[in-house]
Amino acid sequence: MTLGMRSRFKTREVLLFILISLCVYMVFIFGFAWIYFETESIEMTPYSTPYNHPGFNQGTPKINFEKAVYFSIVSFHTIGFGDIHPVTQLGRQIVMIQSTISLFFTSIFSGFLVYFVIKRPQDVFTTKKVYIRFRNHHYTLSLRLGNKGRDIIDLKSKFEAWTIENNTRIRAFRVEEELPDLEKILYYDINLDEKSSYPLRVAIADALVNKTMLHMKFSFIGNDIKTGEQVAYAKYYDSRHLSFGKMFLNVYSWDPNGRRKNFRWGNFERIETMEKGVIDGFFGKQVNG
Repeated sequence: MTLGMRSRFKTREVLLFILISLCVYMVFIFGFAWIYFETESIEMTPYSTPYNHPGFNQGTPKINFEKAVYFSIVSFHTIGFGDIHPVTQLGRQIVMIQSTISLFFTSIFSGFLVYFVIKRPQDVFTTKKVYIRFRNHHYTLSLRLGNKGRDIIDLKSKFEAWTIENNTRIRAFRVEEELPDLEKILYYDINLDEKSSYPLRVAIADALVNKTMLHMKFSFIGNDIKTGEQVAYAKYYDSRHLSFGKMFLNVYSWDPNGRRKNFRWGNFERIETMEKGVIDGFFGKQVNG
């Protein structure tokens, strides 16, 4: 996605939000103006009537709808010029209600504007544990990624593992790679039987057997598919978060049209138990290649 496309997506979303907010604002303004006008609960303040006005010295003129709209705007923004004022108890109650609504509307508008313009909510998460799984005759180090927001594209990931010895950080493993788009669920796997992953496998085995502390970090950056906004995520683990497992339980199912349905996010952390013999094989199996 080019910078121009990202800018257009962002601009379109912000303009749509502003348009919807403006429509809601107009409903409030004209709605309260109609209430003021129909209830005849507001009047011109005597000193605000010009000397050459036909109604001067003949009582205050009746408020028309245009002046009711003006008073509604002034009241909504709590300006209070005083040239028009409520003259009944009902009018004063309506002003209080409108002023209260204006405070909430302004706060909500500002908050959502910040949301659309500045940041995307944190909809991305990963499993609380790092799993050692046995799949397709290979041991893999696995994470499951979830996303409850808009799709994220152009993902570039990084996984690091290290130990601390004599107050010095000793790198055990590092890999960077591109990932498929993160729609709802994505699996991140490192084949521990590959030669390039041998240092990581040794470090994991040592951490599990010798109880040494192995630190790990998974991170990625990508782009929001709709706005082009960059999304960054990082999660730290250590060897206390290592666990064995087989297949993750399904989070959703598919309908006949190939769309995901029946999301069960409660299954996100659930995984099948690995047999003891397979766990023992992780420590005794020779690395292929």
